[in-house]
Amino acid sequence: MGETGHPELACGIGSWDSDVYGNHRLLVRADGAAPAVAAELPWRRQDPDPGSVDVIVVGPSGERVRNTVAVEVTGERGRIAFEPTDGPGTYAVHYLPYAHTGKPYYPQAAYRPPTRTADPGWMHRCGLHDPAGWEKLPRAEAYGYEAASAVDSFAPLGFAATDDECAQLHQAYAGERFVLFGEDRAHPLGRYERLPARWALATPFAPLDVDAERGEFYPVQVGVYAFQELPDVRAEVRGLPFPVRCVSTGGIDARGKAFERRVEVGAGRASALWFVAQIPEDAQPGLYEGEIAVRASGAPERILPLRLTVSQDLVTDGGAGEPWRLARIGWLDSAIAQDDEVVAPFTPVAIEADVRADGQRLAILGRTVDLGPDGLPQRLTSTFTPSVTSAEGPPRELLAAPVTLDIGRPLEHETLTLGRRGPARVHWSARASGQDVLLCTEGELEADGFLVVRATVEATSDTELDVTLDVPVREEVARYAMGLGLTGRACPQTYDWKWDTPTRNQDAFWLGDPAAGLQLGLRDEHYARPLNTNYYREKPLRTPRSWAGDGEGGVRLRTADGVRRLSAFSGPLTLRAGESRCFEFRLLLTPFKPLQPGRQLSERYYHAYASPTEIAEYGANVANLHHATPPNPYINDPLLGADALRSYTEEAHRLGIRIKVYDTVRELTRHTPELPVLASLGDEIFAPGPGGGHAWLREHISGDYVPGWVAPDVGDVAVVTSGDSRWHNSYVSGIERLRRVVETDGLYLDDVAYDRTTMKRVRKVLAASGEAPPLVDLHSCNQFRAPDGFASSANLYAELLPYVDRLWLGELFDYDGPDGSAGGDPAYWLVEISGIPFGLMGEMLEGGGNPWRGLVFGMTARAPMTDVRPLWRAFDQLRLPEAEMTGWWAGGSPPVSTGRDDVLATTWEGPGGTVTALASWASEAVDVVLSSAAGPVAAYAPAIEGFQVERRFAAGEVVRVEPGRGWLVRVG
Repeated sequence: MGETGHPELACGIGSWDSDVYGNHRLLVRADGAAPAVAAELPWRRQDPDPGSVDVIVVGPSGERVRNTVAVEVTGERGRIAFEPTDGPGTYAVHYLPYAHTGKPYYPQAAYRPPTRTADPGWMHRCGLHDPAGWEKLPRAEAYGYEAASAVDSFAPLGFAATDDECAQLHQAYAGERFVLFGEDRAHPLGRYERLPARWALATPFAPLDVDAERGEFYPVQVGVYAFQELPDVRAEVRGLPFPVRCVSTGGIDARGKAFERRVEVGAGRASALWFVAQIPEDAQPGLYEGEIAVRASGAPERILPLRLTVSQDLVTDGGAGEPWRLARIGWLDSAIAQDDEVVAPFTPVAIEADVRADGQRLAILGRTVDLGPDGLPQRLTSTFTPSVTSAEGPPRELLAAPVTLDIGRPLEHETLTLGRRGPARVHWSARASGQDVLLCTEGELEADGFLVVRATVEATSDTELDVTLDVPVREEVARYAMGLGLTGRACPQTYDWKWDTPTRNQDAFWLGDPAAGLQLGLRDEHYARPLNTNYYREKPLRTPRSWAGDGEGGVRLRTADGVRRLSAFSGPLTLRAGESRCFEFRLLLTPFKPLQPGRQLSERYYHAYASPTEIAEYGANVANLHHATPPNPYINDPLLGADALRSYTEEAHRLGIRIKVYDTVRELTRHTPELPVLASLGDEIFAPGPGGGHAWLREHISGDYVPGWVAPDVGDVAVVTSGDSRWHNSYVSGIERLRRVVETDGLYLDDVAYDRTTMKRVRKVLAASGEAPPLVDLHSCNQFRAPDGFASSANLYAELLPYVDRLWLGELFDYDGPDGSAGGDPAYWLVEISGIPFGLMGEMLEGGGNPWRGLVFGMTARAPMTDVRPLWRAFDQLRLPEAEMTGWWAGGSPPVSTGRDDVLATTWEGPGGTVTALASWASEAVDVVLSSAAGPVAAYAPAIEGFQVERRFAAGEVVRVEPGRGWLVRVG
């Protein structure tokens, strides 16, 4: 059988139109001339219903043989008869033909059903009207299997053992509950659950001989074939003098905590257990002998000898630079950057000495938090300036009164205790008791403005509760709102919302103004990160048992006496003695950091694949390198093209261009060598779902999964990963290598599937290498749609934004809606698109955006899809990157005003003079007079191609502004 894994057939790669004939075929040889020949096809299939799929024969000439009859089609074999129309030669039997329907980026494979093409007269003449007629025909011998590509091939472990082979194995080992097969890393099992033919004809428990190199993370695979159901499988390697761990039975999760994974193998099923041996760099070359011990509940332990030979050769970084080694499996349990160190621009959390006796004051960049004795915030202040360009302004109070958590009865509080795990995090705890209840409160504040409180209510006797959290925010601060079904807008006076997690990805509400705000998020101990970006309904939010209560929970907003009171309530709850509920709420204190307008206008982005020379000639100095491009060909695994990517990056750096790579963790390419290993981990790495999608997924990732993005231009296919798994550890390790070894400058994130913990780690590993600070951009398609659970992108990703440099909230966003709709409201632009309330600036995408409205937020469109070079030249001529910006959102007395609320003005003051961008949200053309504190001002509008003609306006002269348009003028 050799390496092919098929007992009867040689395996190889062929070339044909797979869109017509599918990805797999058997080769049969017809000798001599005959009206019909019979072929027996030992295809050993894994698909669930082979009889429902057509079988197509193609002759040596490339023409389809119409006179074909499938006499018998089972998973083990097929029996067909066909007319050898081209005479003697090789005929190809295609047995999984399909058609892809739907959008090319999200196709659905429909396997072609059996179709009668044979002439009835031919069938009768050849005796095929009689079931016994096939036996009488001359034979065409099946001698080969071919796949359309190496990644499509079923070799070596995708060919299933026959029932007879399984029975013979069972008979030979009748006293066993299971048998073990050692297997080389080059032959990962993946999710093929049927016993591979390669194993059926091998000797169970035979020693596994492998060769490793010093310094290598060496993966070891052991196949388990269960004669009876095996619950709770455990495994370990014994006898080797260096660390070995079983990644299949547990490890370190994405937050650095150890966990165990339950492994079960059903009767008659095969599964793989994976181990990683960490070979020290100073290991003595030679043979090391150990054993792999596998046991299961109710089954005795069984041993497979392991003989590992370490060579003299030495590899660096565990061998991760050569993906074929599968050494990156060792990254699954990585804890890199899993710490509480501070990353720029944030400062350590300070515990201030001059605090009140009954609480504590904590200070971070631009914000302070005063804690009461109950562990809840009593005061929140912000020192960000109105333009959000500095964190050193006068303090502003957010709260009108302390935050309270009312459980319906008086409580007696114990002393608040405070502690520190690291410079970037302070934690505290408080206890309180009352009639029939204990309340344990734990809280944390991090350097970026993330504040979380977990209040656990435990019943000491049967009791009823009605829990209400009140967050009273000053009305003059809470000018805008977003979340819980509201897109970004002026904050309403009242609002009511109820939980509907199956269709609504909503559990957070932001309110505030650009210089001071907070996002309230509601969770409990059962929270699991949902999927997003078209996949929300495959894995929606878990409704929190605490906040949603028994269906009566919700959120309400009320405004009175200068206070906007945001209240989350559970409704009536019944708790038995000893029962508890966790009421977790998160306050993200915004903005996270000061804006950097000069950087925003001086970094010129290029968003298409081109040579570095072409990018430099265009005038850009930062390039986002998407997947499906020559240096980055695969979906979310840029390290597979590391050599080409590094060469590209080096050339770009010589020309003064920084390179950012498209790499998220939401989906994973089929070309990732470790993908079969990840698939073997059930639903830990790959999100469970309906299956289907592209034919490759259906043929190689059996069971439940969510089909991901397809890049048709390069023939790449991806599967959707879980929103929370050890793959995030591998991802962070991969980003570290991209920065340190490949020397890329940052990341272009196209919607994100991970949480703030992973985002922090990503930022830290990027910041740890390279001379210049890294760049991280976040793009999002508008998530306020049914497939995404109606979640505003800025609200959905708020927890990640402290570690992002620029936003591209652009795809499918409404920039030019009519007056009263989303795009027709400047508040929507400010809150939903610009990023300014979070300390970020953004860019536009959909349809090129609106250049005039965008400019008052410091935004331009995506080049080269939109030619923004005329604006870049104007920025340089007016020296805007060197100027101080005062945004229209700053209020107060602006440097330049229009006198109208629907014509907004943002001003830059610097060495190029005073420059103002105007944009209209009026429904018709309007006339404005530009003025400063001293009175009307003159203005000069330079010619900017595609944006404006040259004009001069005398002081007091009206400036006509067309609807949806504007001006860029130097005033004075």
